[in-house]
Amino acid sequence: MLAGIAFHPKDPIDDLLAAIAGTSLANGKSVAGYVQKRRKDADCGTLVHVRNLRSGDEMPITRNRGKMAKGCKLDGDALSSLAQQLSRDVEAGSDILIIARFGRSEAEGRGLRDVISRALDLEIPVLVGVRDEYNDAWNDFHGGFADALAFDETAIENWLSKEPADMAAV
Repeated sequence: MLAGIAFHPKDPIDDLLAAIAGTSLANGKSVAGYVQKRRKDADCGTLVHVRNLRSGDEMPITRNRGKMAKGCKLDGDALSSLAQQLSRDVEAGSDILIIARFGRSEAEGRGLRDVISRALDLEIPVLVGVRDEYNDAWNDFHGGFADALAFDETAIENWLSKEPADMAAV
């Protein structure tokens, strides 16, 4: 009921996951989760926004630290707000939870780990994008429980079409 999709920084993971969400919604499924969108910023290059897959609401997840900064920084308050939103969505009932990134916060024991765990407690299948640099932390987190899926829409759709009891057999 848990699967990681390995990807590299230039791979269009958010497009892939948005397509999966769209297909699930078109098939009458209830989807919780988020994908990221990047927007150019004059000061720090790129700001990252997240789009809630249930509500469609967007919010910035990084902060502009000013013209002299070397890049933008993850906004801990925004990440906490996202976790609260996703927790409510999971508790309201979902057929799938999509987490676009298992990133630094999750690797350090924070972030959306509790949302993932709660979804699993509720027997909601969870798809997680896992960038290569966080693969070891991802493996530590799931302890061999997660399936590894190819960066391929058909493979992911096939995994989602399995009954929850069969998902571990991928």
